[in-house]
Amino acid sequence: MADLKLLTERVVEKEKAAIRQRVEEARKDAEDEIQAARVKEEQDKIARKLAIDEAAQQNYTIRKNTLEIQKRNNVLAAKQDILSRVIKDVKDEMNQISEADYKVFLAGVLSQFKNENKVTLVSGEKTVNLVDQEWINENTGSDLQATLSNETVNDEAGVLVQKDGIEYNFLFDALIDDAKSELIPIITKELFV
Repeated sequence: MADLKLLTERVVEKEKAAIRQRVEEARKDAEDEIQAARVKEEQDKIARKLAIDEAAQQNYTIRKNTLEIQKRNNVLAAKQDILSRVIKDVKDEMNQISEADYKVFLAGVLSQFKNENKVTLVSGEKTVNLVDQEWINENTGSDLQATLSNETVNDEAGVLVQKDGIEYNFLFDALIDDAKSELIPIITKELFV
């Protein structure tokens, strides 16, 4: 019987040892899982922080670029406004040209048609009183017959030259508009450089 008791105690001890070992393994597995969860949580936390930092940097860059574009657009709009005012001022000044300056201008226009035999001049309303047919006759050679029309171009300064159904536009607004591509760089250089 003592053998049976000893055998039973050994079996019980063996089972207790096996249970302790399984408990120890389960505890170690649980600690490993907890540690792995902590590591994963730390990695996730770092990844979230990096994502937040990256998003913040991206938002900052976008906002900075937006502000730079707005600033550039505002500067360009201001420059465009100034250029438009300068062009308008030039047109206004040309619309108030003196008689002497207009005669010099018209003499230059007529010289371009000196070999054309016959042309008709239609004055702009704002310059119609600066020359008359007598002045035109005195300032054209015998090769050119220039006739001053009774018609005028409303709200314009300068002259239209008509020849054989073709109209040559020497109205100041049109001349300035045609010259804008050459004038703008010059004005820009003078004003903004």
